[in-house]
Amino acid sequence: MLARLRVPLLCSFLLLVAAIASAETIRFDPPNPTGSRSVDAILTGVWPDGCLPIVRSVEITSTTIKLHLDATPPPGVLCSLALGTYTRTFHMGILPPGGYTVIAVAEAGSTTTELARTQLIVRDAETLNIFPYAVPSTGGQISMTNPFFLAGATLTIGGVTVPADSNIDGLLFANAPPHAPGVVDVTVNSTPGTVTSKAALIYYDPAAADPAVFDPILFPVSFAGPGALGSQWLTESFIYANGSPSFFRDPLPCNGCSNSLSTGTKQLINDGNPWGHVLYAVRGTAESLAFASRIRDTSRQSQTAGTEVPVVRERDFRNQLRFLNIPVDPRYRVMLRLWSLSDSGQFSVIVDSTPAQFQGLTVAKIPGTSMSFGSMDVTSLLAKAGNNPTNLTVVTSSSLAIPPPIWGMVSITNNDTQQVTIVSP
Repeated sequence: MLARLRVPLLCSFLLLVAAIASAETIRFDPPNPTGSRSVDAILTGVWPDGCLPIVRSVEITSTTIKLHLDATPPPGVLCSLALGTYTRTFHMGILPPGGYTVIAVAEAGSTTTELARTQLIVRDAETLNIFPYAVPSTGGQISMTNPFFLAGATLTIGGVTVPADSNIDGLLFANAPPHAPGVVDVTVNSTPGTVTSKAALIYYDPAAADPAVFDPILFPVSFAGPGALGSQWLTESFIYANGSPSFFRDPLPCNGCSNSLSTGTKQLINDGNPWGHVLYAVRGTAESLAFASRIRDTSRQSQTAGTEVPVVRERDFRNQLRFLNIPVDPRYRVMLRLWSLSDSGQFSVIVDSTPAQFQGLTVAKIPGTSMSFGSMDVTSLLAKAGNNPTNLTVVTSSSLAIPPPIWGMVSITNNDTQQVTIVSP
């Protein structure tokens, strides 16, 4: 009897899996791997509670990697139709350099359902040390250590041979030709011999912000000008490089700057955008950079030092925010600013009270990025709190089963002194 029941149970179960599979996502750790490091694939999605899938195996065939989940319901268990989130980690080990299509599948009996697929690039970063290792599809200048030191050479990049210049330090310089987005081999051709680095150079779409290539860096404030009650605001933001070259998708927003930075301190311009500056650094090239940002009211003596503004990396984003110990006072105006790593979304801002008080906040895409931004004056919402100080929570209120990573800050401005306090999660 049980065997007869399991057939329709499996069929209805997999129909449900297929209906929700669009919510599954695959990410990698590290996000931009090389051929010398083990790689994990992390699958996140939604599933009927009580019947969460388990990791079965990893199958690697040429340039395709299949992540197999065992979705067979336990014998005698009736799965709930309520949806819950799950995360499963697949250890793929050290992969040969190249481009891979990674496919996650759920298997129950003889039935297989595809959940998600994405691309993975594993670079060869040892044979040739190329920097930057990523250039736009329109091409760009690269340099590398000459394996033959001072010998003359040409480079073959993605099948196209180009001239290369060398210097007394044993570096080669060349212009990578245009190429479709993806990963290509690079070969150094010289009289002493030939050296090839597999999957050494990544071409990216300059209109996109590929998370496999770029690490977002957020300066939340970029404003200089008049404010409320006679205030005059000035933002001062800086990037410091200690000699290790860092590369960016776009020219840095500072006077005379390019899309690379090696030494010294650069001050960012203030463009007045409410979302601040969103910079995209080539992963692995900006770890040694130092950042600082302050805002101050220059119309008042008490604002000489200013208030520190956090500079935010991708690792600071999370699925839910909680701001603690926010004072409730009619002398203060309080503003919430919210950034999301997705390009849209709706969120609920909840203040601790009985009953709970909340207000909706919609974020909109930031031009030229894959992020979104929204802001809201929460002064009146905080006035409904049942205690002082109080707490504020931000959660997604959209239909997305997996909340997008978000970051935000609450600025508290004293109307009398214009002193600003920033609360971050």
